[in-house]
Amino acid sequence: MPNEVLDLGRGAHAPPGTHDPRVHPAPLGKAPSPPESISRGESRISVIRNSAKKHVKKHLSSMFISGQLTKQLASALRLSNAALVAGACLSVFDLVCDLAMVNEFISSDRPGFATASLATIVVNLVCQLIFVVLQHKKRGWLVVLRECFFVLTFVKPGADVYRVMTNQKHKTNAVMDPRDEMIMLRSVDLCTECVPGAIIQGMAFVDRQHSSVAVVSLISSLLTAAFISASIGLEKDIDSEYRLHSPHFYGLVNLKSKRQTAIVCVLLLLQSFCQLAAKSFAFALCSLEGFTTLAWYLSIDMSLAIIMKLVRRDFGYWVPAPESGLPRFLTSLLVRIIAKILLDFTSCLIMRHPYEYGGAYYSFTVLSTPLVCVYFGSRYLAFIEDDEVRASLSFVFTSEQVYGGLGALTVVQFASFACLLAVIERKYWATFLGTATATEHAVSMFQNSQHDFRKIQNTFEVHPSLWHQIEQDVRFWLNERLPIWIAESPPWFDDQVKAVVPENMVANKMVLARIRGESVRKVIKERSVKY
Repeated sequence: MPNEVLDLGRGAHAPPGTHDPRVHPAPLGKAPSPPESISRGESRISVIRNSAKKHVKKHLSSMFISGQLTKQLASALRLSNAALVAGACLSVFDLVCDLAMVNEFISSDRPGFATASLATIVVNLVCQLIFVVLQHKKRGWLVVLRECFFVLTFVKPGADVYRVMTNQKHKTNAVMDPRDEMIMLRSVDLCTECVPGAIIQGMAFVDRQHSSVAVVSLISSLLTAAFISASIGLEKDIDSEYRLHSPHFYGLVNLKSKRQTAIVCVLLLLQSFCQLAAKSFAFALCSLEGFTTLAWYLSIDMSLAIIMKLVRRDFGYWVPAPESGLPRFLTSLLVRIIAKILLDFTSCLIMRHPYEYGGAYYSFTVLSTPLVCVYFGSRYLAFIEDDEVRASLSFVFTSEQVYGGLGALTVVQFASFACLLAVIERKYWATFLGTATATEHAVSMFQNSQHDFRKIQNTFEVHPSLWHQIEQDVRFWLNERLPIWIAESPPWFDDQVKAVVPENMVANKMVLARIRGESVRKVIKERSVKY
């Protein structure tokens, strides 16, 4: 090893877990605290992912030369693009159906349903506007106004699809890249419009005799929500970057087999559709008795999920920012609520990740859904036993219709879930049973990653609180490897990666000076997005 490397790496010879003052300096009389440059983390995740994409492309280029993955990647690209276009078209069609239902509610003298439907659309637009402002505010107000115009004219889904399909890069001073922005907006759309809209239309459906427009609109809402949920999980699973980053979790879809790929896609869609349809039908039946029982169930269920996260010390979300305090708590609370809604109503596949709710909780939710639906169905049947209640309703379901409908949806949902487990490789079964917290997963990913670039991804793209318990090991590894990277200049050690190395974790000032050149400082400045 060159003398320069040895000189730059002084103090990096202490074994992991021990304290070397040259590697872990701490002021006298003051306990070391998490460095500000780590906890800030505003731009870290986007910078690492940009570098990861470059590294993935270089890795795949070598495979293209040997012709190993050409067909698989082409198939993945076609599948991804088809899902993007179909999802955007369904979103627009669902919006048109919702507006048609609002008009029908008004014309049939049902202002309550019309107001509720309009409220979901307005809330959805407001949430999207808030998101695009936070996403693009550092890019200038002209960009913000353009994105807000896209939202208000309902063409934002199409614009996002175009950007992803044309492989547009992460724009300077944007919080997320186009793909992550699209996924986040889809999640917002699911939680604020698709799922509530399906429930509202389900309530209107069971309230009285239904028209053909109501049937089409209800099916459209259910299908749109299910398709968006399935496509979110599919997009991440077939993404080459995620597969290289976490091969033990991503890769359910076997791109070598078009038949298996099609089967998995259909199973995901069926599972999401049936779960949302069953819950919407059950909630609609329960609403005829009143909203008290429904409100208690939703409140208790959500509270138990949040309490579980708090008890396991797994409440804080994994993203690097906000760093701490009330902003981090509110951000984590909002994301946990959104994730819970996606899991409960659409069984979104990515919710089984340890950074979300975990595999065991995912499977528990899927398997417990029929029990909840049967309970609400039985309450409805008990409610309509009263002759006065039965006479006040313009349309009454029989017990055969209630249990038959819920039973059919449950059977298809269970069959889809079972077939999904049967089709995928057995090594992925563990992802449906995992109980690891986000901290345990982050520590495991750092300790088990064999490649230095993977360690950087697994460590510095998540909130530092997740790896705080092994911070000394991270410091030792970073200070030991930095001089080697500087001397050998591996392809992945570019300005993007150098920019995310926390300054306060580098013990040697000479090393820090070498990785903080003018080009790196420019990257840091461009990516300094404050939340």
